[in-house]
Amino acid sequence: MTFLKTAKTIAVSLAAAGITAASIAFGAVTANATNTAPTLVDTELGALQGAAADGVRTWLGVPYAAPPVDELRWASPEPADSWEGVREATDFGNACAQGAAPMPGVPSDHEDCLYLNVYSPDSNRDDLPVMVWFHGGGNTYGAAEQYDPSRLVTDGRTVVVTVNYRQGVFGSFAHPALDEGGETTSGNYGLEDQQAAMRWVQENAEAFGGNGDNVTIFGESGGGFDVCAHLTSATSAGLFDKAIMQSAPCGSTWAPSREAGQDRDIAVAEQLGCTDPSEAEACLRALDPEDLNAATVNLQEFQPVDGGPVMPVATADAIAAGSVNDVPVLTGINRDENQLMTGGMEVLTGHVMTAEEYHPTLVDQFGEDADAIAAQYPLSDYENPAKALAAVQTDADWAANLSTTVDILSKQVPTYAYELSASGTPYFNDFQAPSWEMDAFHMVDVAFLFDTTIFAERSAEVEPLADRMVKAWSTFARTGDPDGRGRWTEADGDCVRQLTPEGARTIDFADEHHLEFWESLNA
Repeated sequence: MTFLKTAKTIAVSLAAAGITAASIAFGAVTANATNTAPTLVDTELGALQGAAADGVRTWLGVPYAAPPVDELRWASPEPADSWEGVREATDFGNACAQGAAPMPGVPSDHEDCLYLNVYSPDSNRDDLPVMVWFHGGGNTYGAAEQYDPSRLVTDGRTVVVTVNYRQGVFGSFAHPALDEGGETTSGNYGLEDQQAAMRWVQENAEAFGGNGDNVTIFGESGGGFDVCAHLTSATSAGLFDKAIMQSAPCGSTWAPSREAGQDRDIAVAEQLGCTDPSEAEACLRALDPEDLNAATVNLQEFQPVDGGPVMPVATADAIAAGSVNDVPVLTGINRDENQLMTGGMEVLTGHVMTAEEYHPTLVDQFGEDADAIAAQYPLSDYENPAKALAAVQTDADWAANLSTTVDILSKQVPTYAYELSASGTPYFNDFQAPSWEMDAFHMVDVAFLFDTTIFAERSAEVEPLADRMVKAWSTFARTGDPDGRGRWTEADGDCVRQLTPEGARTIDFADEHHLEFWESLNA
């Protein structure tokens, strides 16, 4: 360490403890009266002044990479600049550019957005497990500022880092004009941002009381699938020590192929007037972010593309081939995932699905298998046709893919599987609800792990589920076992731990979700 670095570190440490030059001169040095941990810390790039409240210290809007603007648009992230003096870290950084979305978007035209937020217990403990959160939103919308992890910090005794990363056309654009030197370099910019954030965490965790050698990455939906990408990426090896995928079975087909991604993005470029292949790159880079947002606002998902530098093959193919980083895994789904889709369709169309429409809808979606599916999922078993259809869709997609994923991963790494089940769950703020009460629908899990602006408050009846999830997730981050006492055994495809407000139990997942029936249809 250089003399200047040493002097800087000493100065920051003294200031954090409330010790000034004047107090030293007059012999007035005293211990911190409150015995709380410092909010002024020294990082590799410079000193940060955070804040503390309700047992949580926070540092917001911390740059972890250079602003991806101008020539850095559609380029791998570059290191952030260091700074002199003390940088205030009490306000969130810009949300990454994204168009308007019903939920959970944060409309933004900012490309200068590679900032993260650190939350740490207000105590002098160190060597705490670190959890790095990649938010959901189909890699198209959302922002770190929407997720307050205070419960994971205070009750779980973890350091939590929430990350903004490039999304949509800025994070996953795979136009062939952007590939460099004959190599495929496009389509994974958002995933590369996440890697840069993980490197920052390893280098700086100790300053916030965390252990940079005990890092868990976790995400939901699009963010969870990003965790799948890192789990199977050689370029992410060594950047994390555990992985949690929420509503994101890695065995799913979730990311477009290189060919499909290029077709998607050539069409976007042509829509924007960049039609000449020889001039496409210059044309695209000259566009304003507002124009890029406007051209892609109707694409509800703009996922990373297979064949890129982080995700060279589909995650389903990677796990099947055994290309998995050797870390413990916790993965699961919500019991009623597709109620979000059937309920959302009612809200968007204003039409309540009728019993007479159930079978024709099955025919539209499943063709000649509709009769067998209707017999397996009779309307009499469900509160309404929309819930029946949601059960069919959830089992055929989410449950089947989770079972396949767990079966494959459990043969390679320690794997724990869960299912979230609850009624009376909180619903979205500022968004019309369907005519019926939804249960454990897609995305509602984040309402139990975080205090979030996206959802209404949890009721007292379901609050125990939040306690249960916080304890399991933080215990997994600390030990690699979500129970810590061996009661939550490592999973196979049919053995899953169900978490409810009333308790936790091991269920026959295959039986609950009719998986033998779906296997027979697909045989």
